[in-house]
Amino acid sequence: MTVTKIDQPRRYWDRLFAPSSCLAVITTVDRHGRVNAASYGTCTRVHHEPVHIAFTANIDSDNAANVRETGEFIVNLPRFERRQLEAVRVIGLPFARGVNELDKAGLTALPAKMVAPPRIQEFSRHFECRVQWTREWAGRLMTVGEVLAASADSDCVDAEGYVLWDKVRPAHYCGAPYGGRFVEASATMAVDVPYDGPEVAAFLARERAMFKEHEVAKTAASVHSNDGSRLPE
Repeated sequence: MTVTKIDQPRRYWDRLFAPSSCLAVITTVDRHGRVNAASYGTCTRVHHEPVHIAFTANIDSDNAANVRETGEFIVNLPRFERRQLEAVRVIGLPFARGVNELDKAGLTALPAKMVAPPRIQEFSRHFECRVQWTREWAGRLMTVGEVLAASADSDCVDAEGYVLWDKVRPAHYCGAPYGGRFVEASATMAVDVPYDGPEVAAFLARERAMFKEHEVAKTAASVHSNDGSRLPE
């Protein structure tokens, strides 16, 4: 059964990309509209409002060429599920330029709302981005993009746009030395600040100010009763 995708309003985008760094598959298109997908162990939300996401790619990679050509990309976040992680591994293989890695991995392209690259139907969260800047360093191209639209599977978020951790099950890549191993990141713990200094009030005010709806009116106690997902970086 295909789960319905629901568009998320702008005020929910920051909370939807959680944890702040995740395993991701980034989709792009070249100037001819050919789709490319690439898997990344490090993809990070680097700004809260407006929400920006960053990743780095080999300078000579297809995705690096595509973001320079078209200025768009989509960040698709997989679950910690064997089938999805196997697809991530296939996507990471060195296919020739012009080959659609989604086809090779048996994944489904889903049209985006704001950009040309497709979303990945099987993955649960999607962030459509416009490139803000790129920089070459150490053989890599760092790309930072502003989120233009975000969507998620309807069973993966609550009515206020917060992720349901047991459904989303974010994944992290252990790195090449570990040979294809991944770690699940779905357990959460609410942690108070064991300190009585005046810095606590300033910290909590800054924390609440990052969320402009009902959270602004909440007390520090109610903030700390949350599952911990609202801690600033």
